[in-house]
Amino acid sequence: MTQRVWLLCLLLALPVVGFGVATGVQSHFGSELRSAIHKQYPDVPTVKLNKLTLSLACQRDRSDLSEICSTNDGLVLMKHGALGVAAAGLLLLLLIKSLGLLTRGNRTLLVIAFVPGLYLTTLVLIGVILIHAAIVIGVIYYGTSVFFGIIPTGIIFAIGLGAALGVWAMARATLSVVRKSETYVVGTELSREEAPSLWSHVESLATQIGALHPQHIIVGLDPNFFVTEAKVVCLSGNISGRTLYCSLPLCRILSKDEMSAVVGHELGHYKGKDTKFSKRFYPVYRGTTEAITSLHAIGEKGVHAIALIPAIAVLSYFLQCFALAEHRLGRERELVADQVGAAVTTPSTIATALVKVHAFTAYWATLQNAAVAALKQGNMFVNASKTYADTCAQNAKPSALQGLADTHTSHPTDTHPSLGERLKNLRTSLQDVASAALNIPPEEPAIEYVSDYEAKEKEISQSYQFLLAQNLGISLDEESPSAVAG
Repeated sequence: MTQRVWLLCLLLALPVVGFGVATGVQSHFGSELRSAIHKQYPDVPTVKLNKLTLSLACQRDRSDLSEICSTNDGLVLMKHGALGVAAAGLLLLLLIKSLGLLTRGNRTLLVIAFVPGLYLTTLVLIGVILIHAAIVIGVIYYGTSVFFGIIPTGIIFAIGLGAALGVWAMARATLSVVRKSETYVVGTELSREEAPSLWSHVESLATQIGALHPQHIIVGLDPNFFVTEAKVVCLSGNISGRTLYCSLPLCRILSKDEMSAVVGHELGHYKGKDTKFSKRFYPVYRGTTEAITSLHAIGEKGVHAIALIPAIAVLSYFLQCFALAEHRLGRERELVADQVGAAVTTPSTIATALVKVHAFTAYWATLQNAAVAALKQGNMFVNASKTYADTCAQNAKPSALQGLADTHTSHPTDTHPSLGERLKNLRTSLQDVASAALNIPPEEPAIEYVSDYEAKEKEISQSYQFLLAQNLGISLDEESPSAVAG
């Protein structure tokens, strides 16, 4: 079953059932009314009598039919509600699809439409689920009372209460999806006083590019570089505002020029038209993605989460429609940012940096596995960053570059094209920069921009390994864990 068919079933099944039951009950009462009239007035022509419906009778004279006409009013309302909520569901899907198509080639429209569209979708969904709940109660009430001669008040009350609680849970969950993402890193914030050379260099690059300056700089062990407006949770606490994150391990294998190219790329997202995209769209887009993923987990936890199923399905469809636009525009903005990085250095410099990041980032996972093994034996790496750089140097061989062209780098907020696409955009190739990419460690490593970097690396390394041990349930002596190489 395709996603669209599944969505249509979710949005139309109850309205169809509700409309059918209401029509059937009206037909039943209409038949009883015609039988009663035929007994009282046997001379009325059958053709004329067959044209009489319950609704028509209630329009002509309600004085003798007040009770049954009151029931008919409820059935008419139920039919109108079923038709209205079905139309609302179809229009909502059409609106989502249309917005997704319109934003594919328009960055400004994507920024403008995403959050309001998400709120509108959520509010319409809450209304749809409320009416669905009312239809279920109506179906049970009218269906059982007319066709079985009973009114299961206990069941109706339970369903009504369950529906109300389910809708409340759904409203809270779906309204919470509109949020900025949070990024977690094992690192610490550096003030201008703590790292004057790094701050001076970064601000010089921002001025040269014509980009907004970062308000915070965090250095850490995660093998990544990024700039974000989303909240960053690190060892220094919660950092809000425009934050540049720099990886200490990568700074050991990148030269100063290569780091300049990478930072230039990241700052390029805060230049010109890309600024609004970086500030207003991506943090909320990623936060929403994370929230909907959480909703999927909630929706799998038993019967009490059934009310969330339509919301999860429609919100996932909303995100999918906008994801197509985000992927297309995201690819374009990454390629443009690469050109900014090339402008502050050279195309071959940023190409070399990209190849290094693609080729050697995976060794961080190797180091983490080694750290876990050491922790289980009561040992700890003194400087995980240096150990990582040493591992990269040992593996800086041509074999490390095989199959890189089709790989993508991970990023906490953006999507990235493949390495092959990025090198082609820079008018270079893997072969052109292979020799430079294997130059590890470089003569002037970027780590030298960080004052007293070894002390900072050791401090963060210890915190990182204690956190790792805590998450894995490994008991350590905090006073004097045994040191291992690095």
